Amino acid sequence: MSVKIYRAEFVTSVFRLSRLPDSGIPEIAFAGKSNVGKSSLLNRIIGRHNLVKVSSRPGFTQSLNFFLINDSVHFVDLPGYGFAKAPKNIQKKWQKLIEGYLENGRYLKGVVCIFDMRRLPEQQDLALLDYLHSLGIRAWVVLNKADKISQPRRQAQLNAICRRLPGFTASPVVVSARTGEGAQDLLNKIWQELGLDV
Repeated sequence: MSVKIYRAEFVTSVFRLSRLPDSGIPEIAFAGKSNVGKSSLLNRIIGRHNLVKVSSRPGFTQSLNFFLINDSVHFVDLPGYGFAKAPKNIQKKWQKLIEGYLENGRYLKGVVCIFDMRRLPEQQDLALLDYLHSLGIRAWVVLNKADKISQPRRQAQLNAICRRLPGFTASPVVVSARTGEGAQDLLNKIWQELGLDV
């Protein structure tokens, strides 16, 4: 099975939980640290260069951004976490928005957790996986920026990352938003595991 994105459009930005769309459409959320390449990876998966706004400034995404994919699925770009320079009140606002969405997401089918492959998962990354597990939400671990690691070092780094995820049995998906490596594999995996129509 090879999933093709034939239509993708921006739907809405949500700053308050009361504004969440009540469409009945399945949702797949994308989460990760600020500046991990989350928005760039979304653009790569969707096949559109600039549908999801990208910034070199960490903390640029400050809302839940909904995109309609193939008229049948919502991709939801979540605010990045771990941006220490953001004011504390803003950080709390983001956290409340994200937690409220995850805990009350009636249509949420899973979360793509994007990590930087060059680094071992940190406490915030592990806390995200534990939190999703406690809520019974499916999670996919995706390792972005694979192009930044030489081919001979990749397997050793992948093994080291997996050792940091002892309770997570599924193999991480290795991707590169810059080159497109692994993007199709990730798309196929999500569609297949959720039983979505191609």
